[in-house]
Amino acid sequence: MVNIGQVVPAGIIPGTGKDKRPFPLRGDVIAALGELMGMTVFIFLALSGVQAALNAPAGSGNKVPSTAGPTFSQIQSVAFSFGSSITVALFLCAPISGGALNPAVLLTLLLTGNVPWFRAFLLFIAELVGAILGAYFSNWVTANQLLGVNKINPGFDIPQTFFAEALGTCCLCLTVLFIIIENNVLVTFTPFVIGLVIFMCHMFLTPIDGTSINPARSFGPAVVTGDWTLNHWVFWIGPLTGAIFAVVLYLGFKSLKYDEQSEYERDVFTNALDSGMMNDRTEKASSRNFVIDNMADPDASSARRAFGGRNPTWFHHHQLLPDTLANKFKIILTKRNAKCIYAKRK
Repeated sequence: MVNIGQVVPAGIIPGTGKDKRPFPLRGDVIAALGELMGMTVFIFLALSGVQAALNAPAGSGNKVPSTAGPTFSQIQSVAFSFGSSITVALFLCAPISGGALNPAVLLTLLLTGNVPWFRAFLLFIAELVGAILGAYFSNWVTANQLLGVNKINPGFDIPQTFFAEALGTCCLCLTVLFIIIENNVLVTFTPFVIGLVIFMCHMFLTPIDGTSINPARSFGPAVVTGDWTLNHWVFWIGPLTGAIFAVVLYLGFKSLKYDEQSEYERDVFTNALDSGMMNDRTEKASSRNFVIDNMADPDASSARRAFGGRNPTWFHHHQLLPDTLANKFKIILTKRNAKCIYAKRK
């Protein structure tokens, strides 16, 4: 029985009741709606942050000159806006649509067989519409000309911009493939990891072209403002090329069966860690035996006081006690008091 609204990753929601036939369209439509919501939130928050970063205080009418690049503090603000916005959007829509939020990432998932073709088409349309809505809301709410349109800044040419966009997108897609698709140990922190990658890409790409690495992100502001440049194709072909290159690298490592080697090294590390922990526990057990054997000795009063009048050897007789930080602290106290007592005896 599937709960209402639950979307199966394969792109279908099995039927309920007596008829168990799959109904793929319902799951794909729900996923597309989730992607539309996530993309709208992402672009709205990110571009609104850009407006706040690149505009002077309200009423001054002083904006960043078009011929001058952004300052370092503005670059940081823009990068943080996009990084934190994608994190929020992923938390919202990832359980519904998977949270691609990027046609380049979507192409990566499609080429690796992780998204069906029909669902990929619906998600692509949802991303474009969501980018337009988010850019429109940001332009309307901030009541200023939208400054988030991607343009090649003076001092940079098309080949530089193309390869910068391709490399930045490749880094993003590799992160998605090797952490999310491969179910890496960091998969629980996926929104934060993706947000960090987006942040770092914006740190080096913003001075070049304002940072795209997402064709829909470039498409939305261009539609809303009508500010189309002759080089707009760079913000599509560059990221898509980076996505394809990421797929090639990923499939290359898969052909080398890197996961088996990673599993072997992980087992070796785990065994070494377990062995070290067992040695540590054996050492602690022997030290507990050494602590105090005769609690009737008046010199043991300080050790009793450290445990509220209880016998420190109580910890030795309870081997099943979890080795928490508090217990470690008590063991340290026991060892310290034992050393003081035996020093007095000598």
